[in-house]
Amino acid sequence: MIILGTGLVVAYKLSRHKSEKKKQIILGITLIVVVAPFLSWLVGGLYATFGSIETTGWAEIVYPMIIFPLIGLLGIGWLVKGVLKKKEAN
Repeated sequence: MIILGTGLVVAYKLSRHKSEKKKQIILGITLIVVVAPFLSWLVGGLYATFGSIETTGWAEIVYPMIIFPLIGLLGIGWLVKGVLKKKEAN
C-alpha cells in the first residue's frame, strides 16, 4: 500500500500545473506502471487472506490475472488518448 500511495502522490505532483494532454499521459503511465500491478496484487492477497472461506491461494493468483489486464487496458487507453490529443491553441 505504501508503494501504491507513493506512486499516486508522485503522479499527482508531476501532473500539477500541466496541460490536459500531459496530465492524461502521466495518468496513463501511472495506471500501467503503479496502479495495475500493486492494486491487483493487493486485492488478490487481501481476498485470499480475509475474503474466502477456503484459503487455498487460488484467489491470490486468479484475481490479479483478471484485475491487472483491466486496469492496464484502461491505462493504455488513457495514454493513447493523451498522446493523440491535439495541442490546445493559446
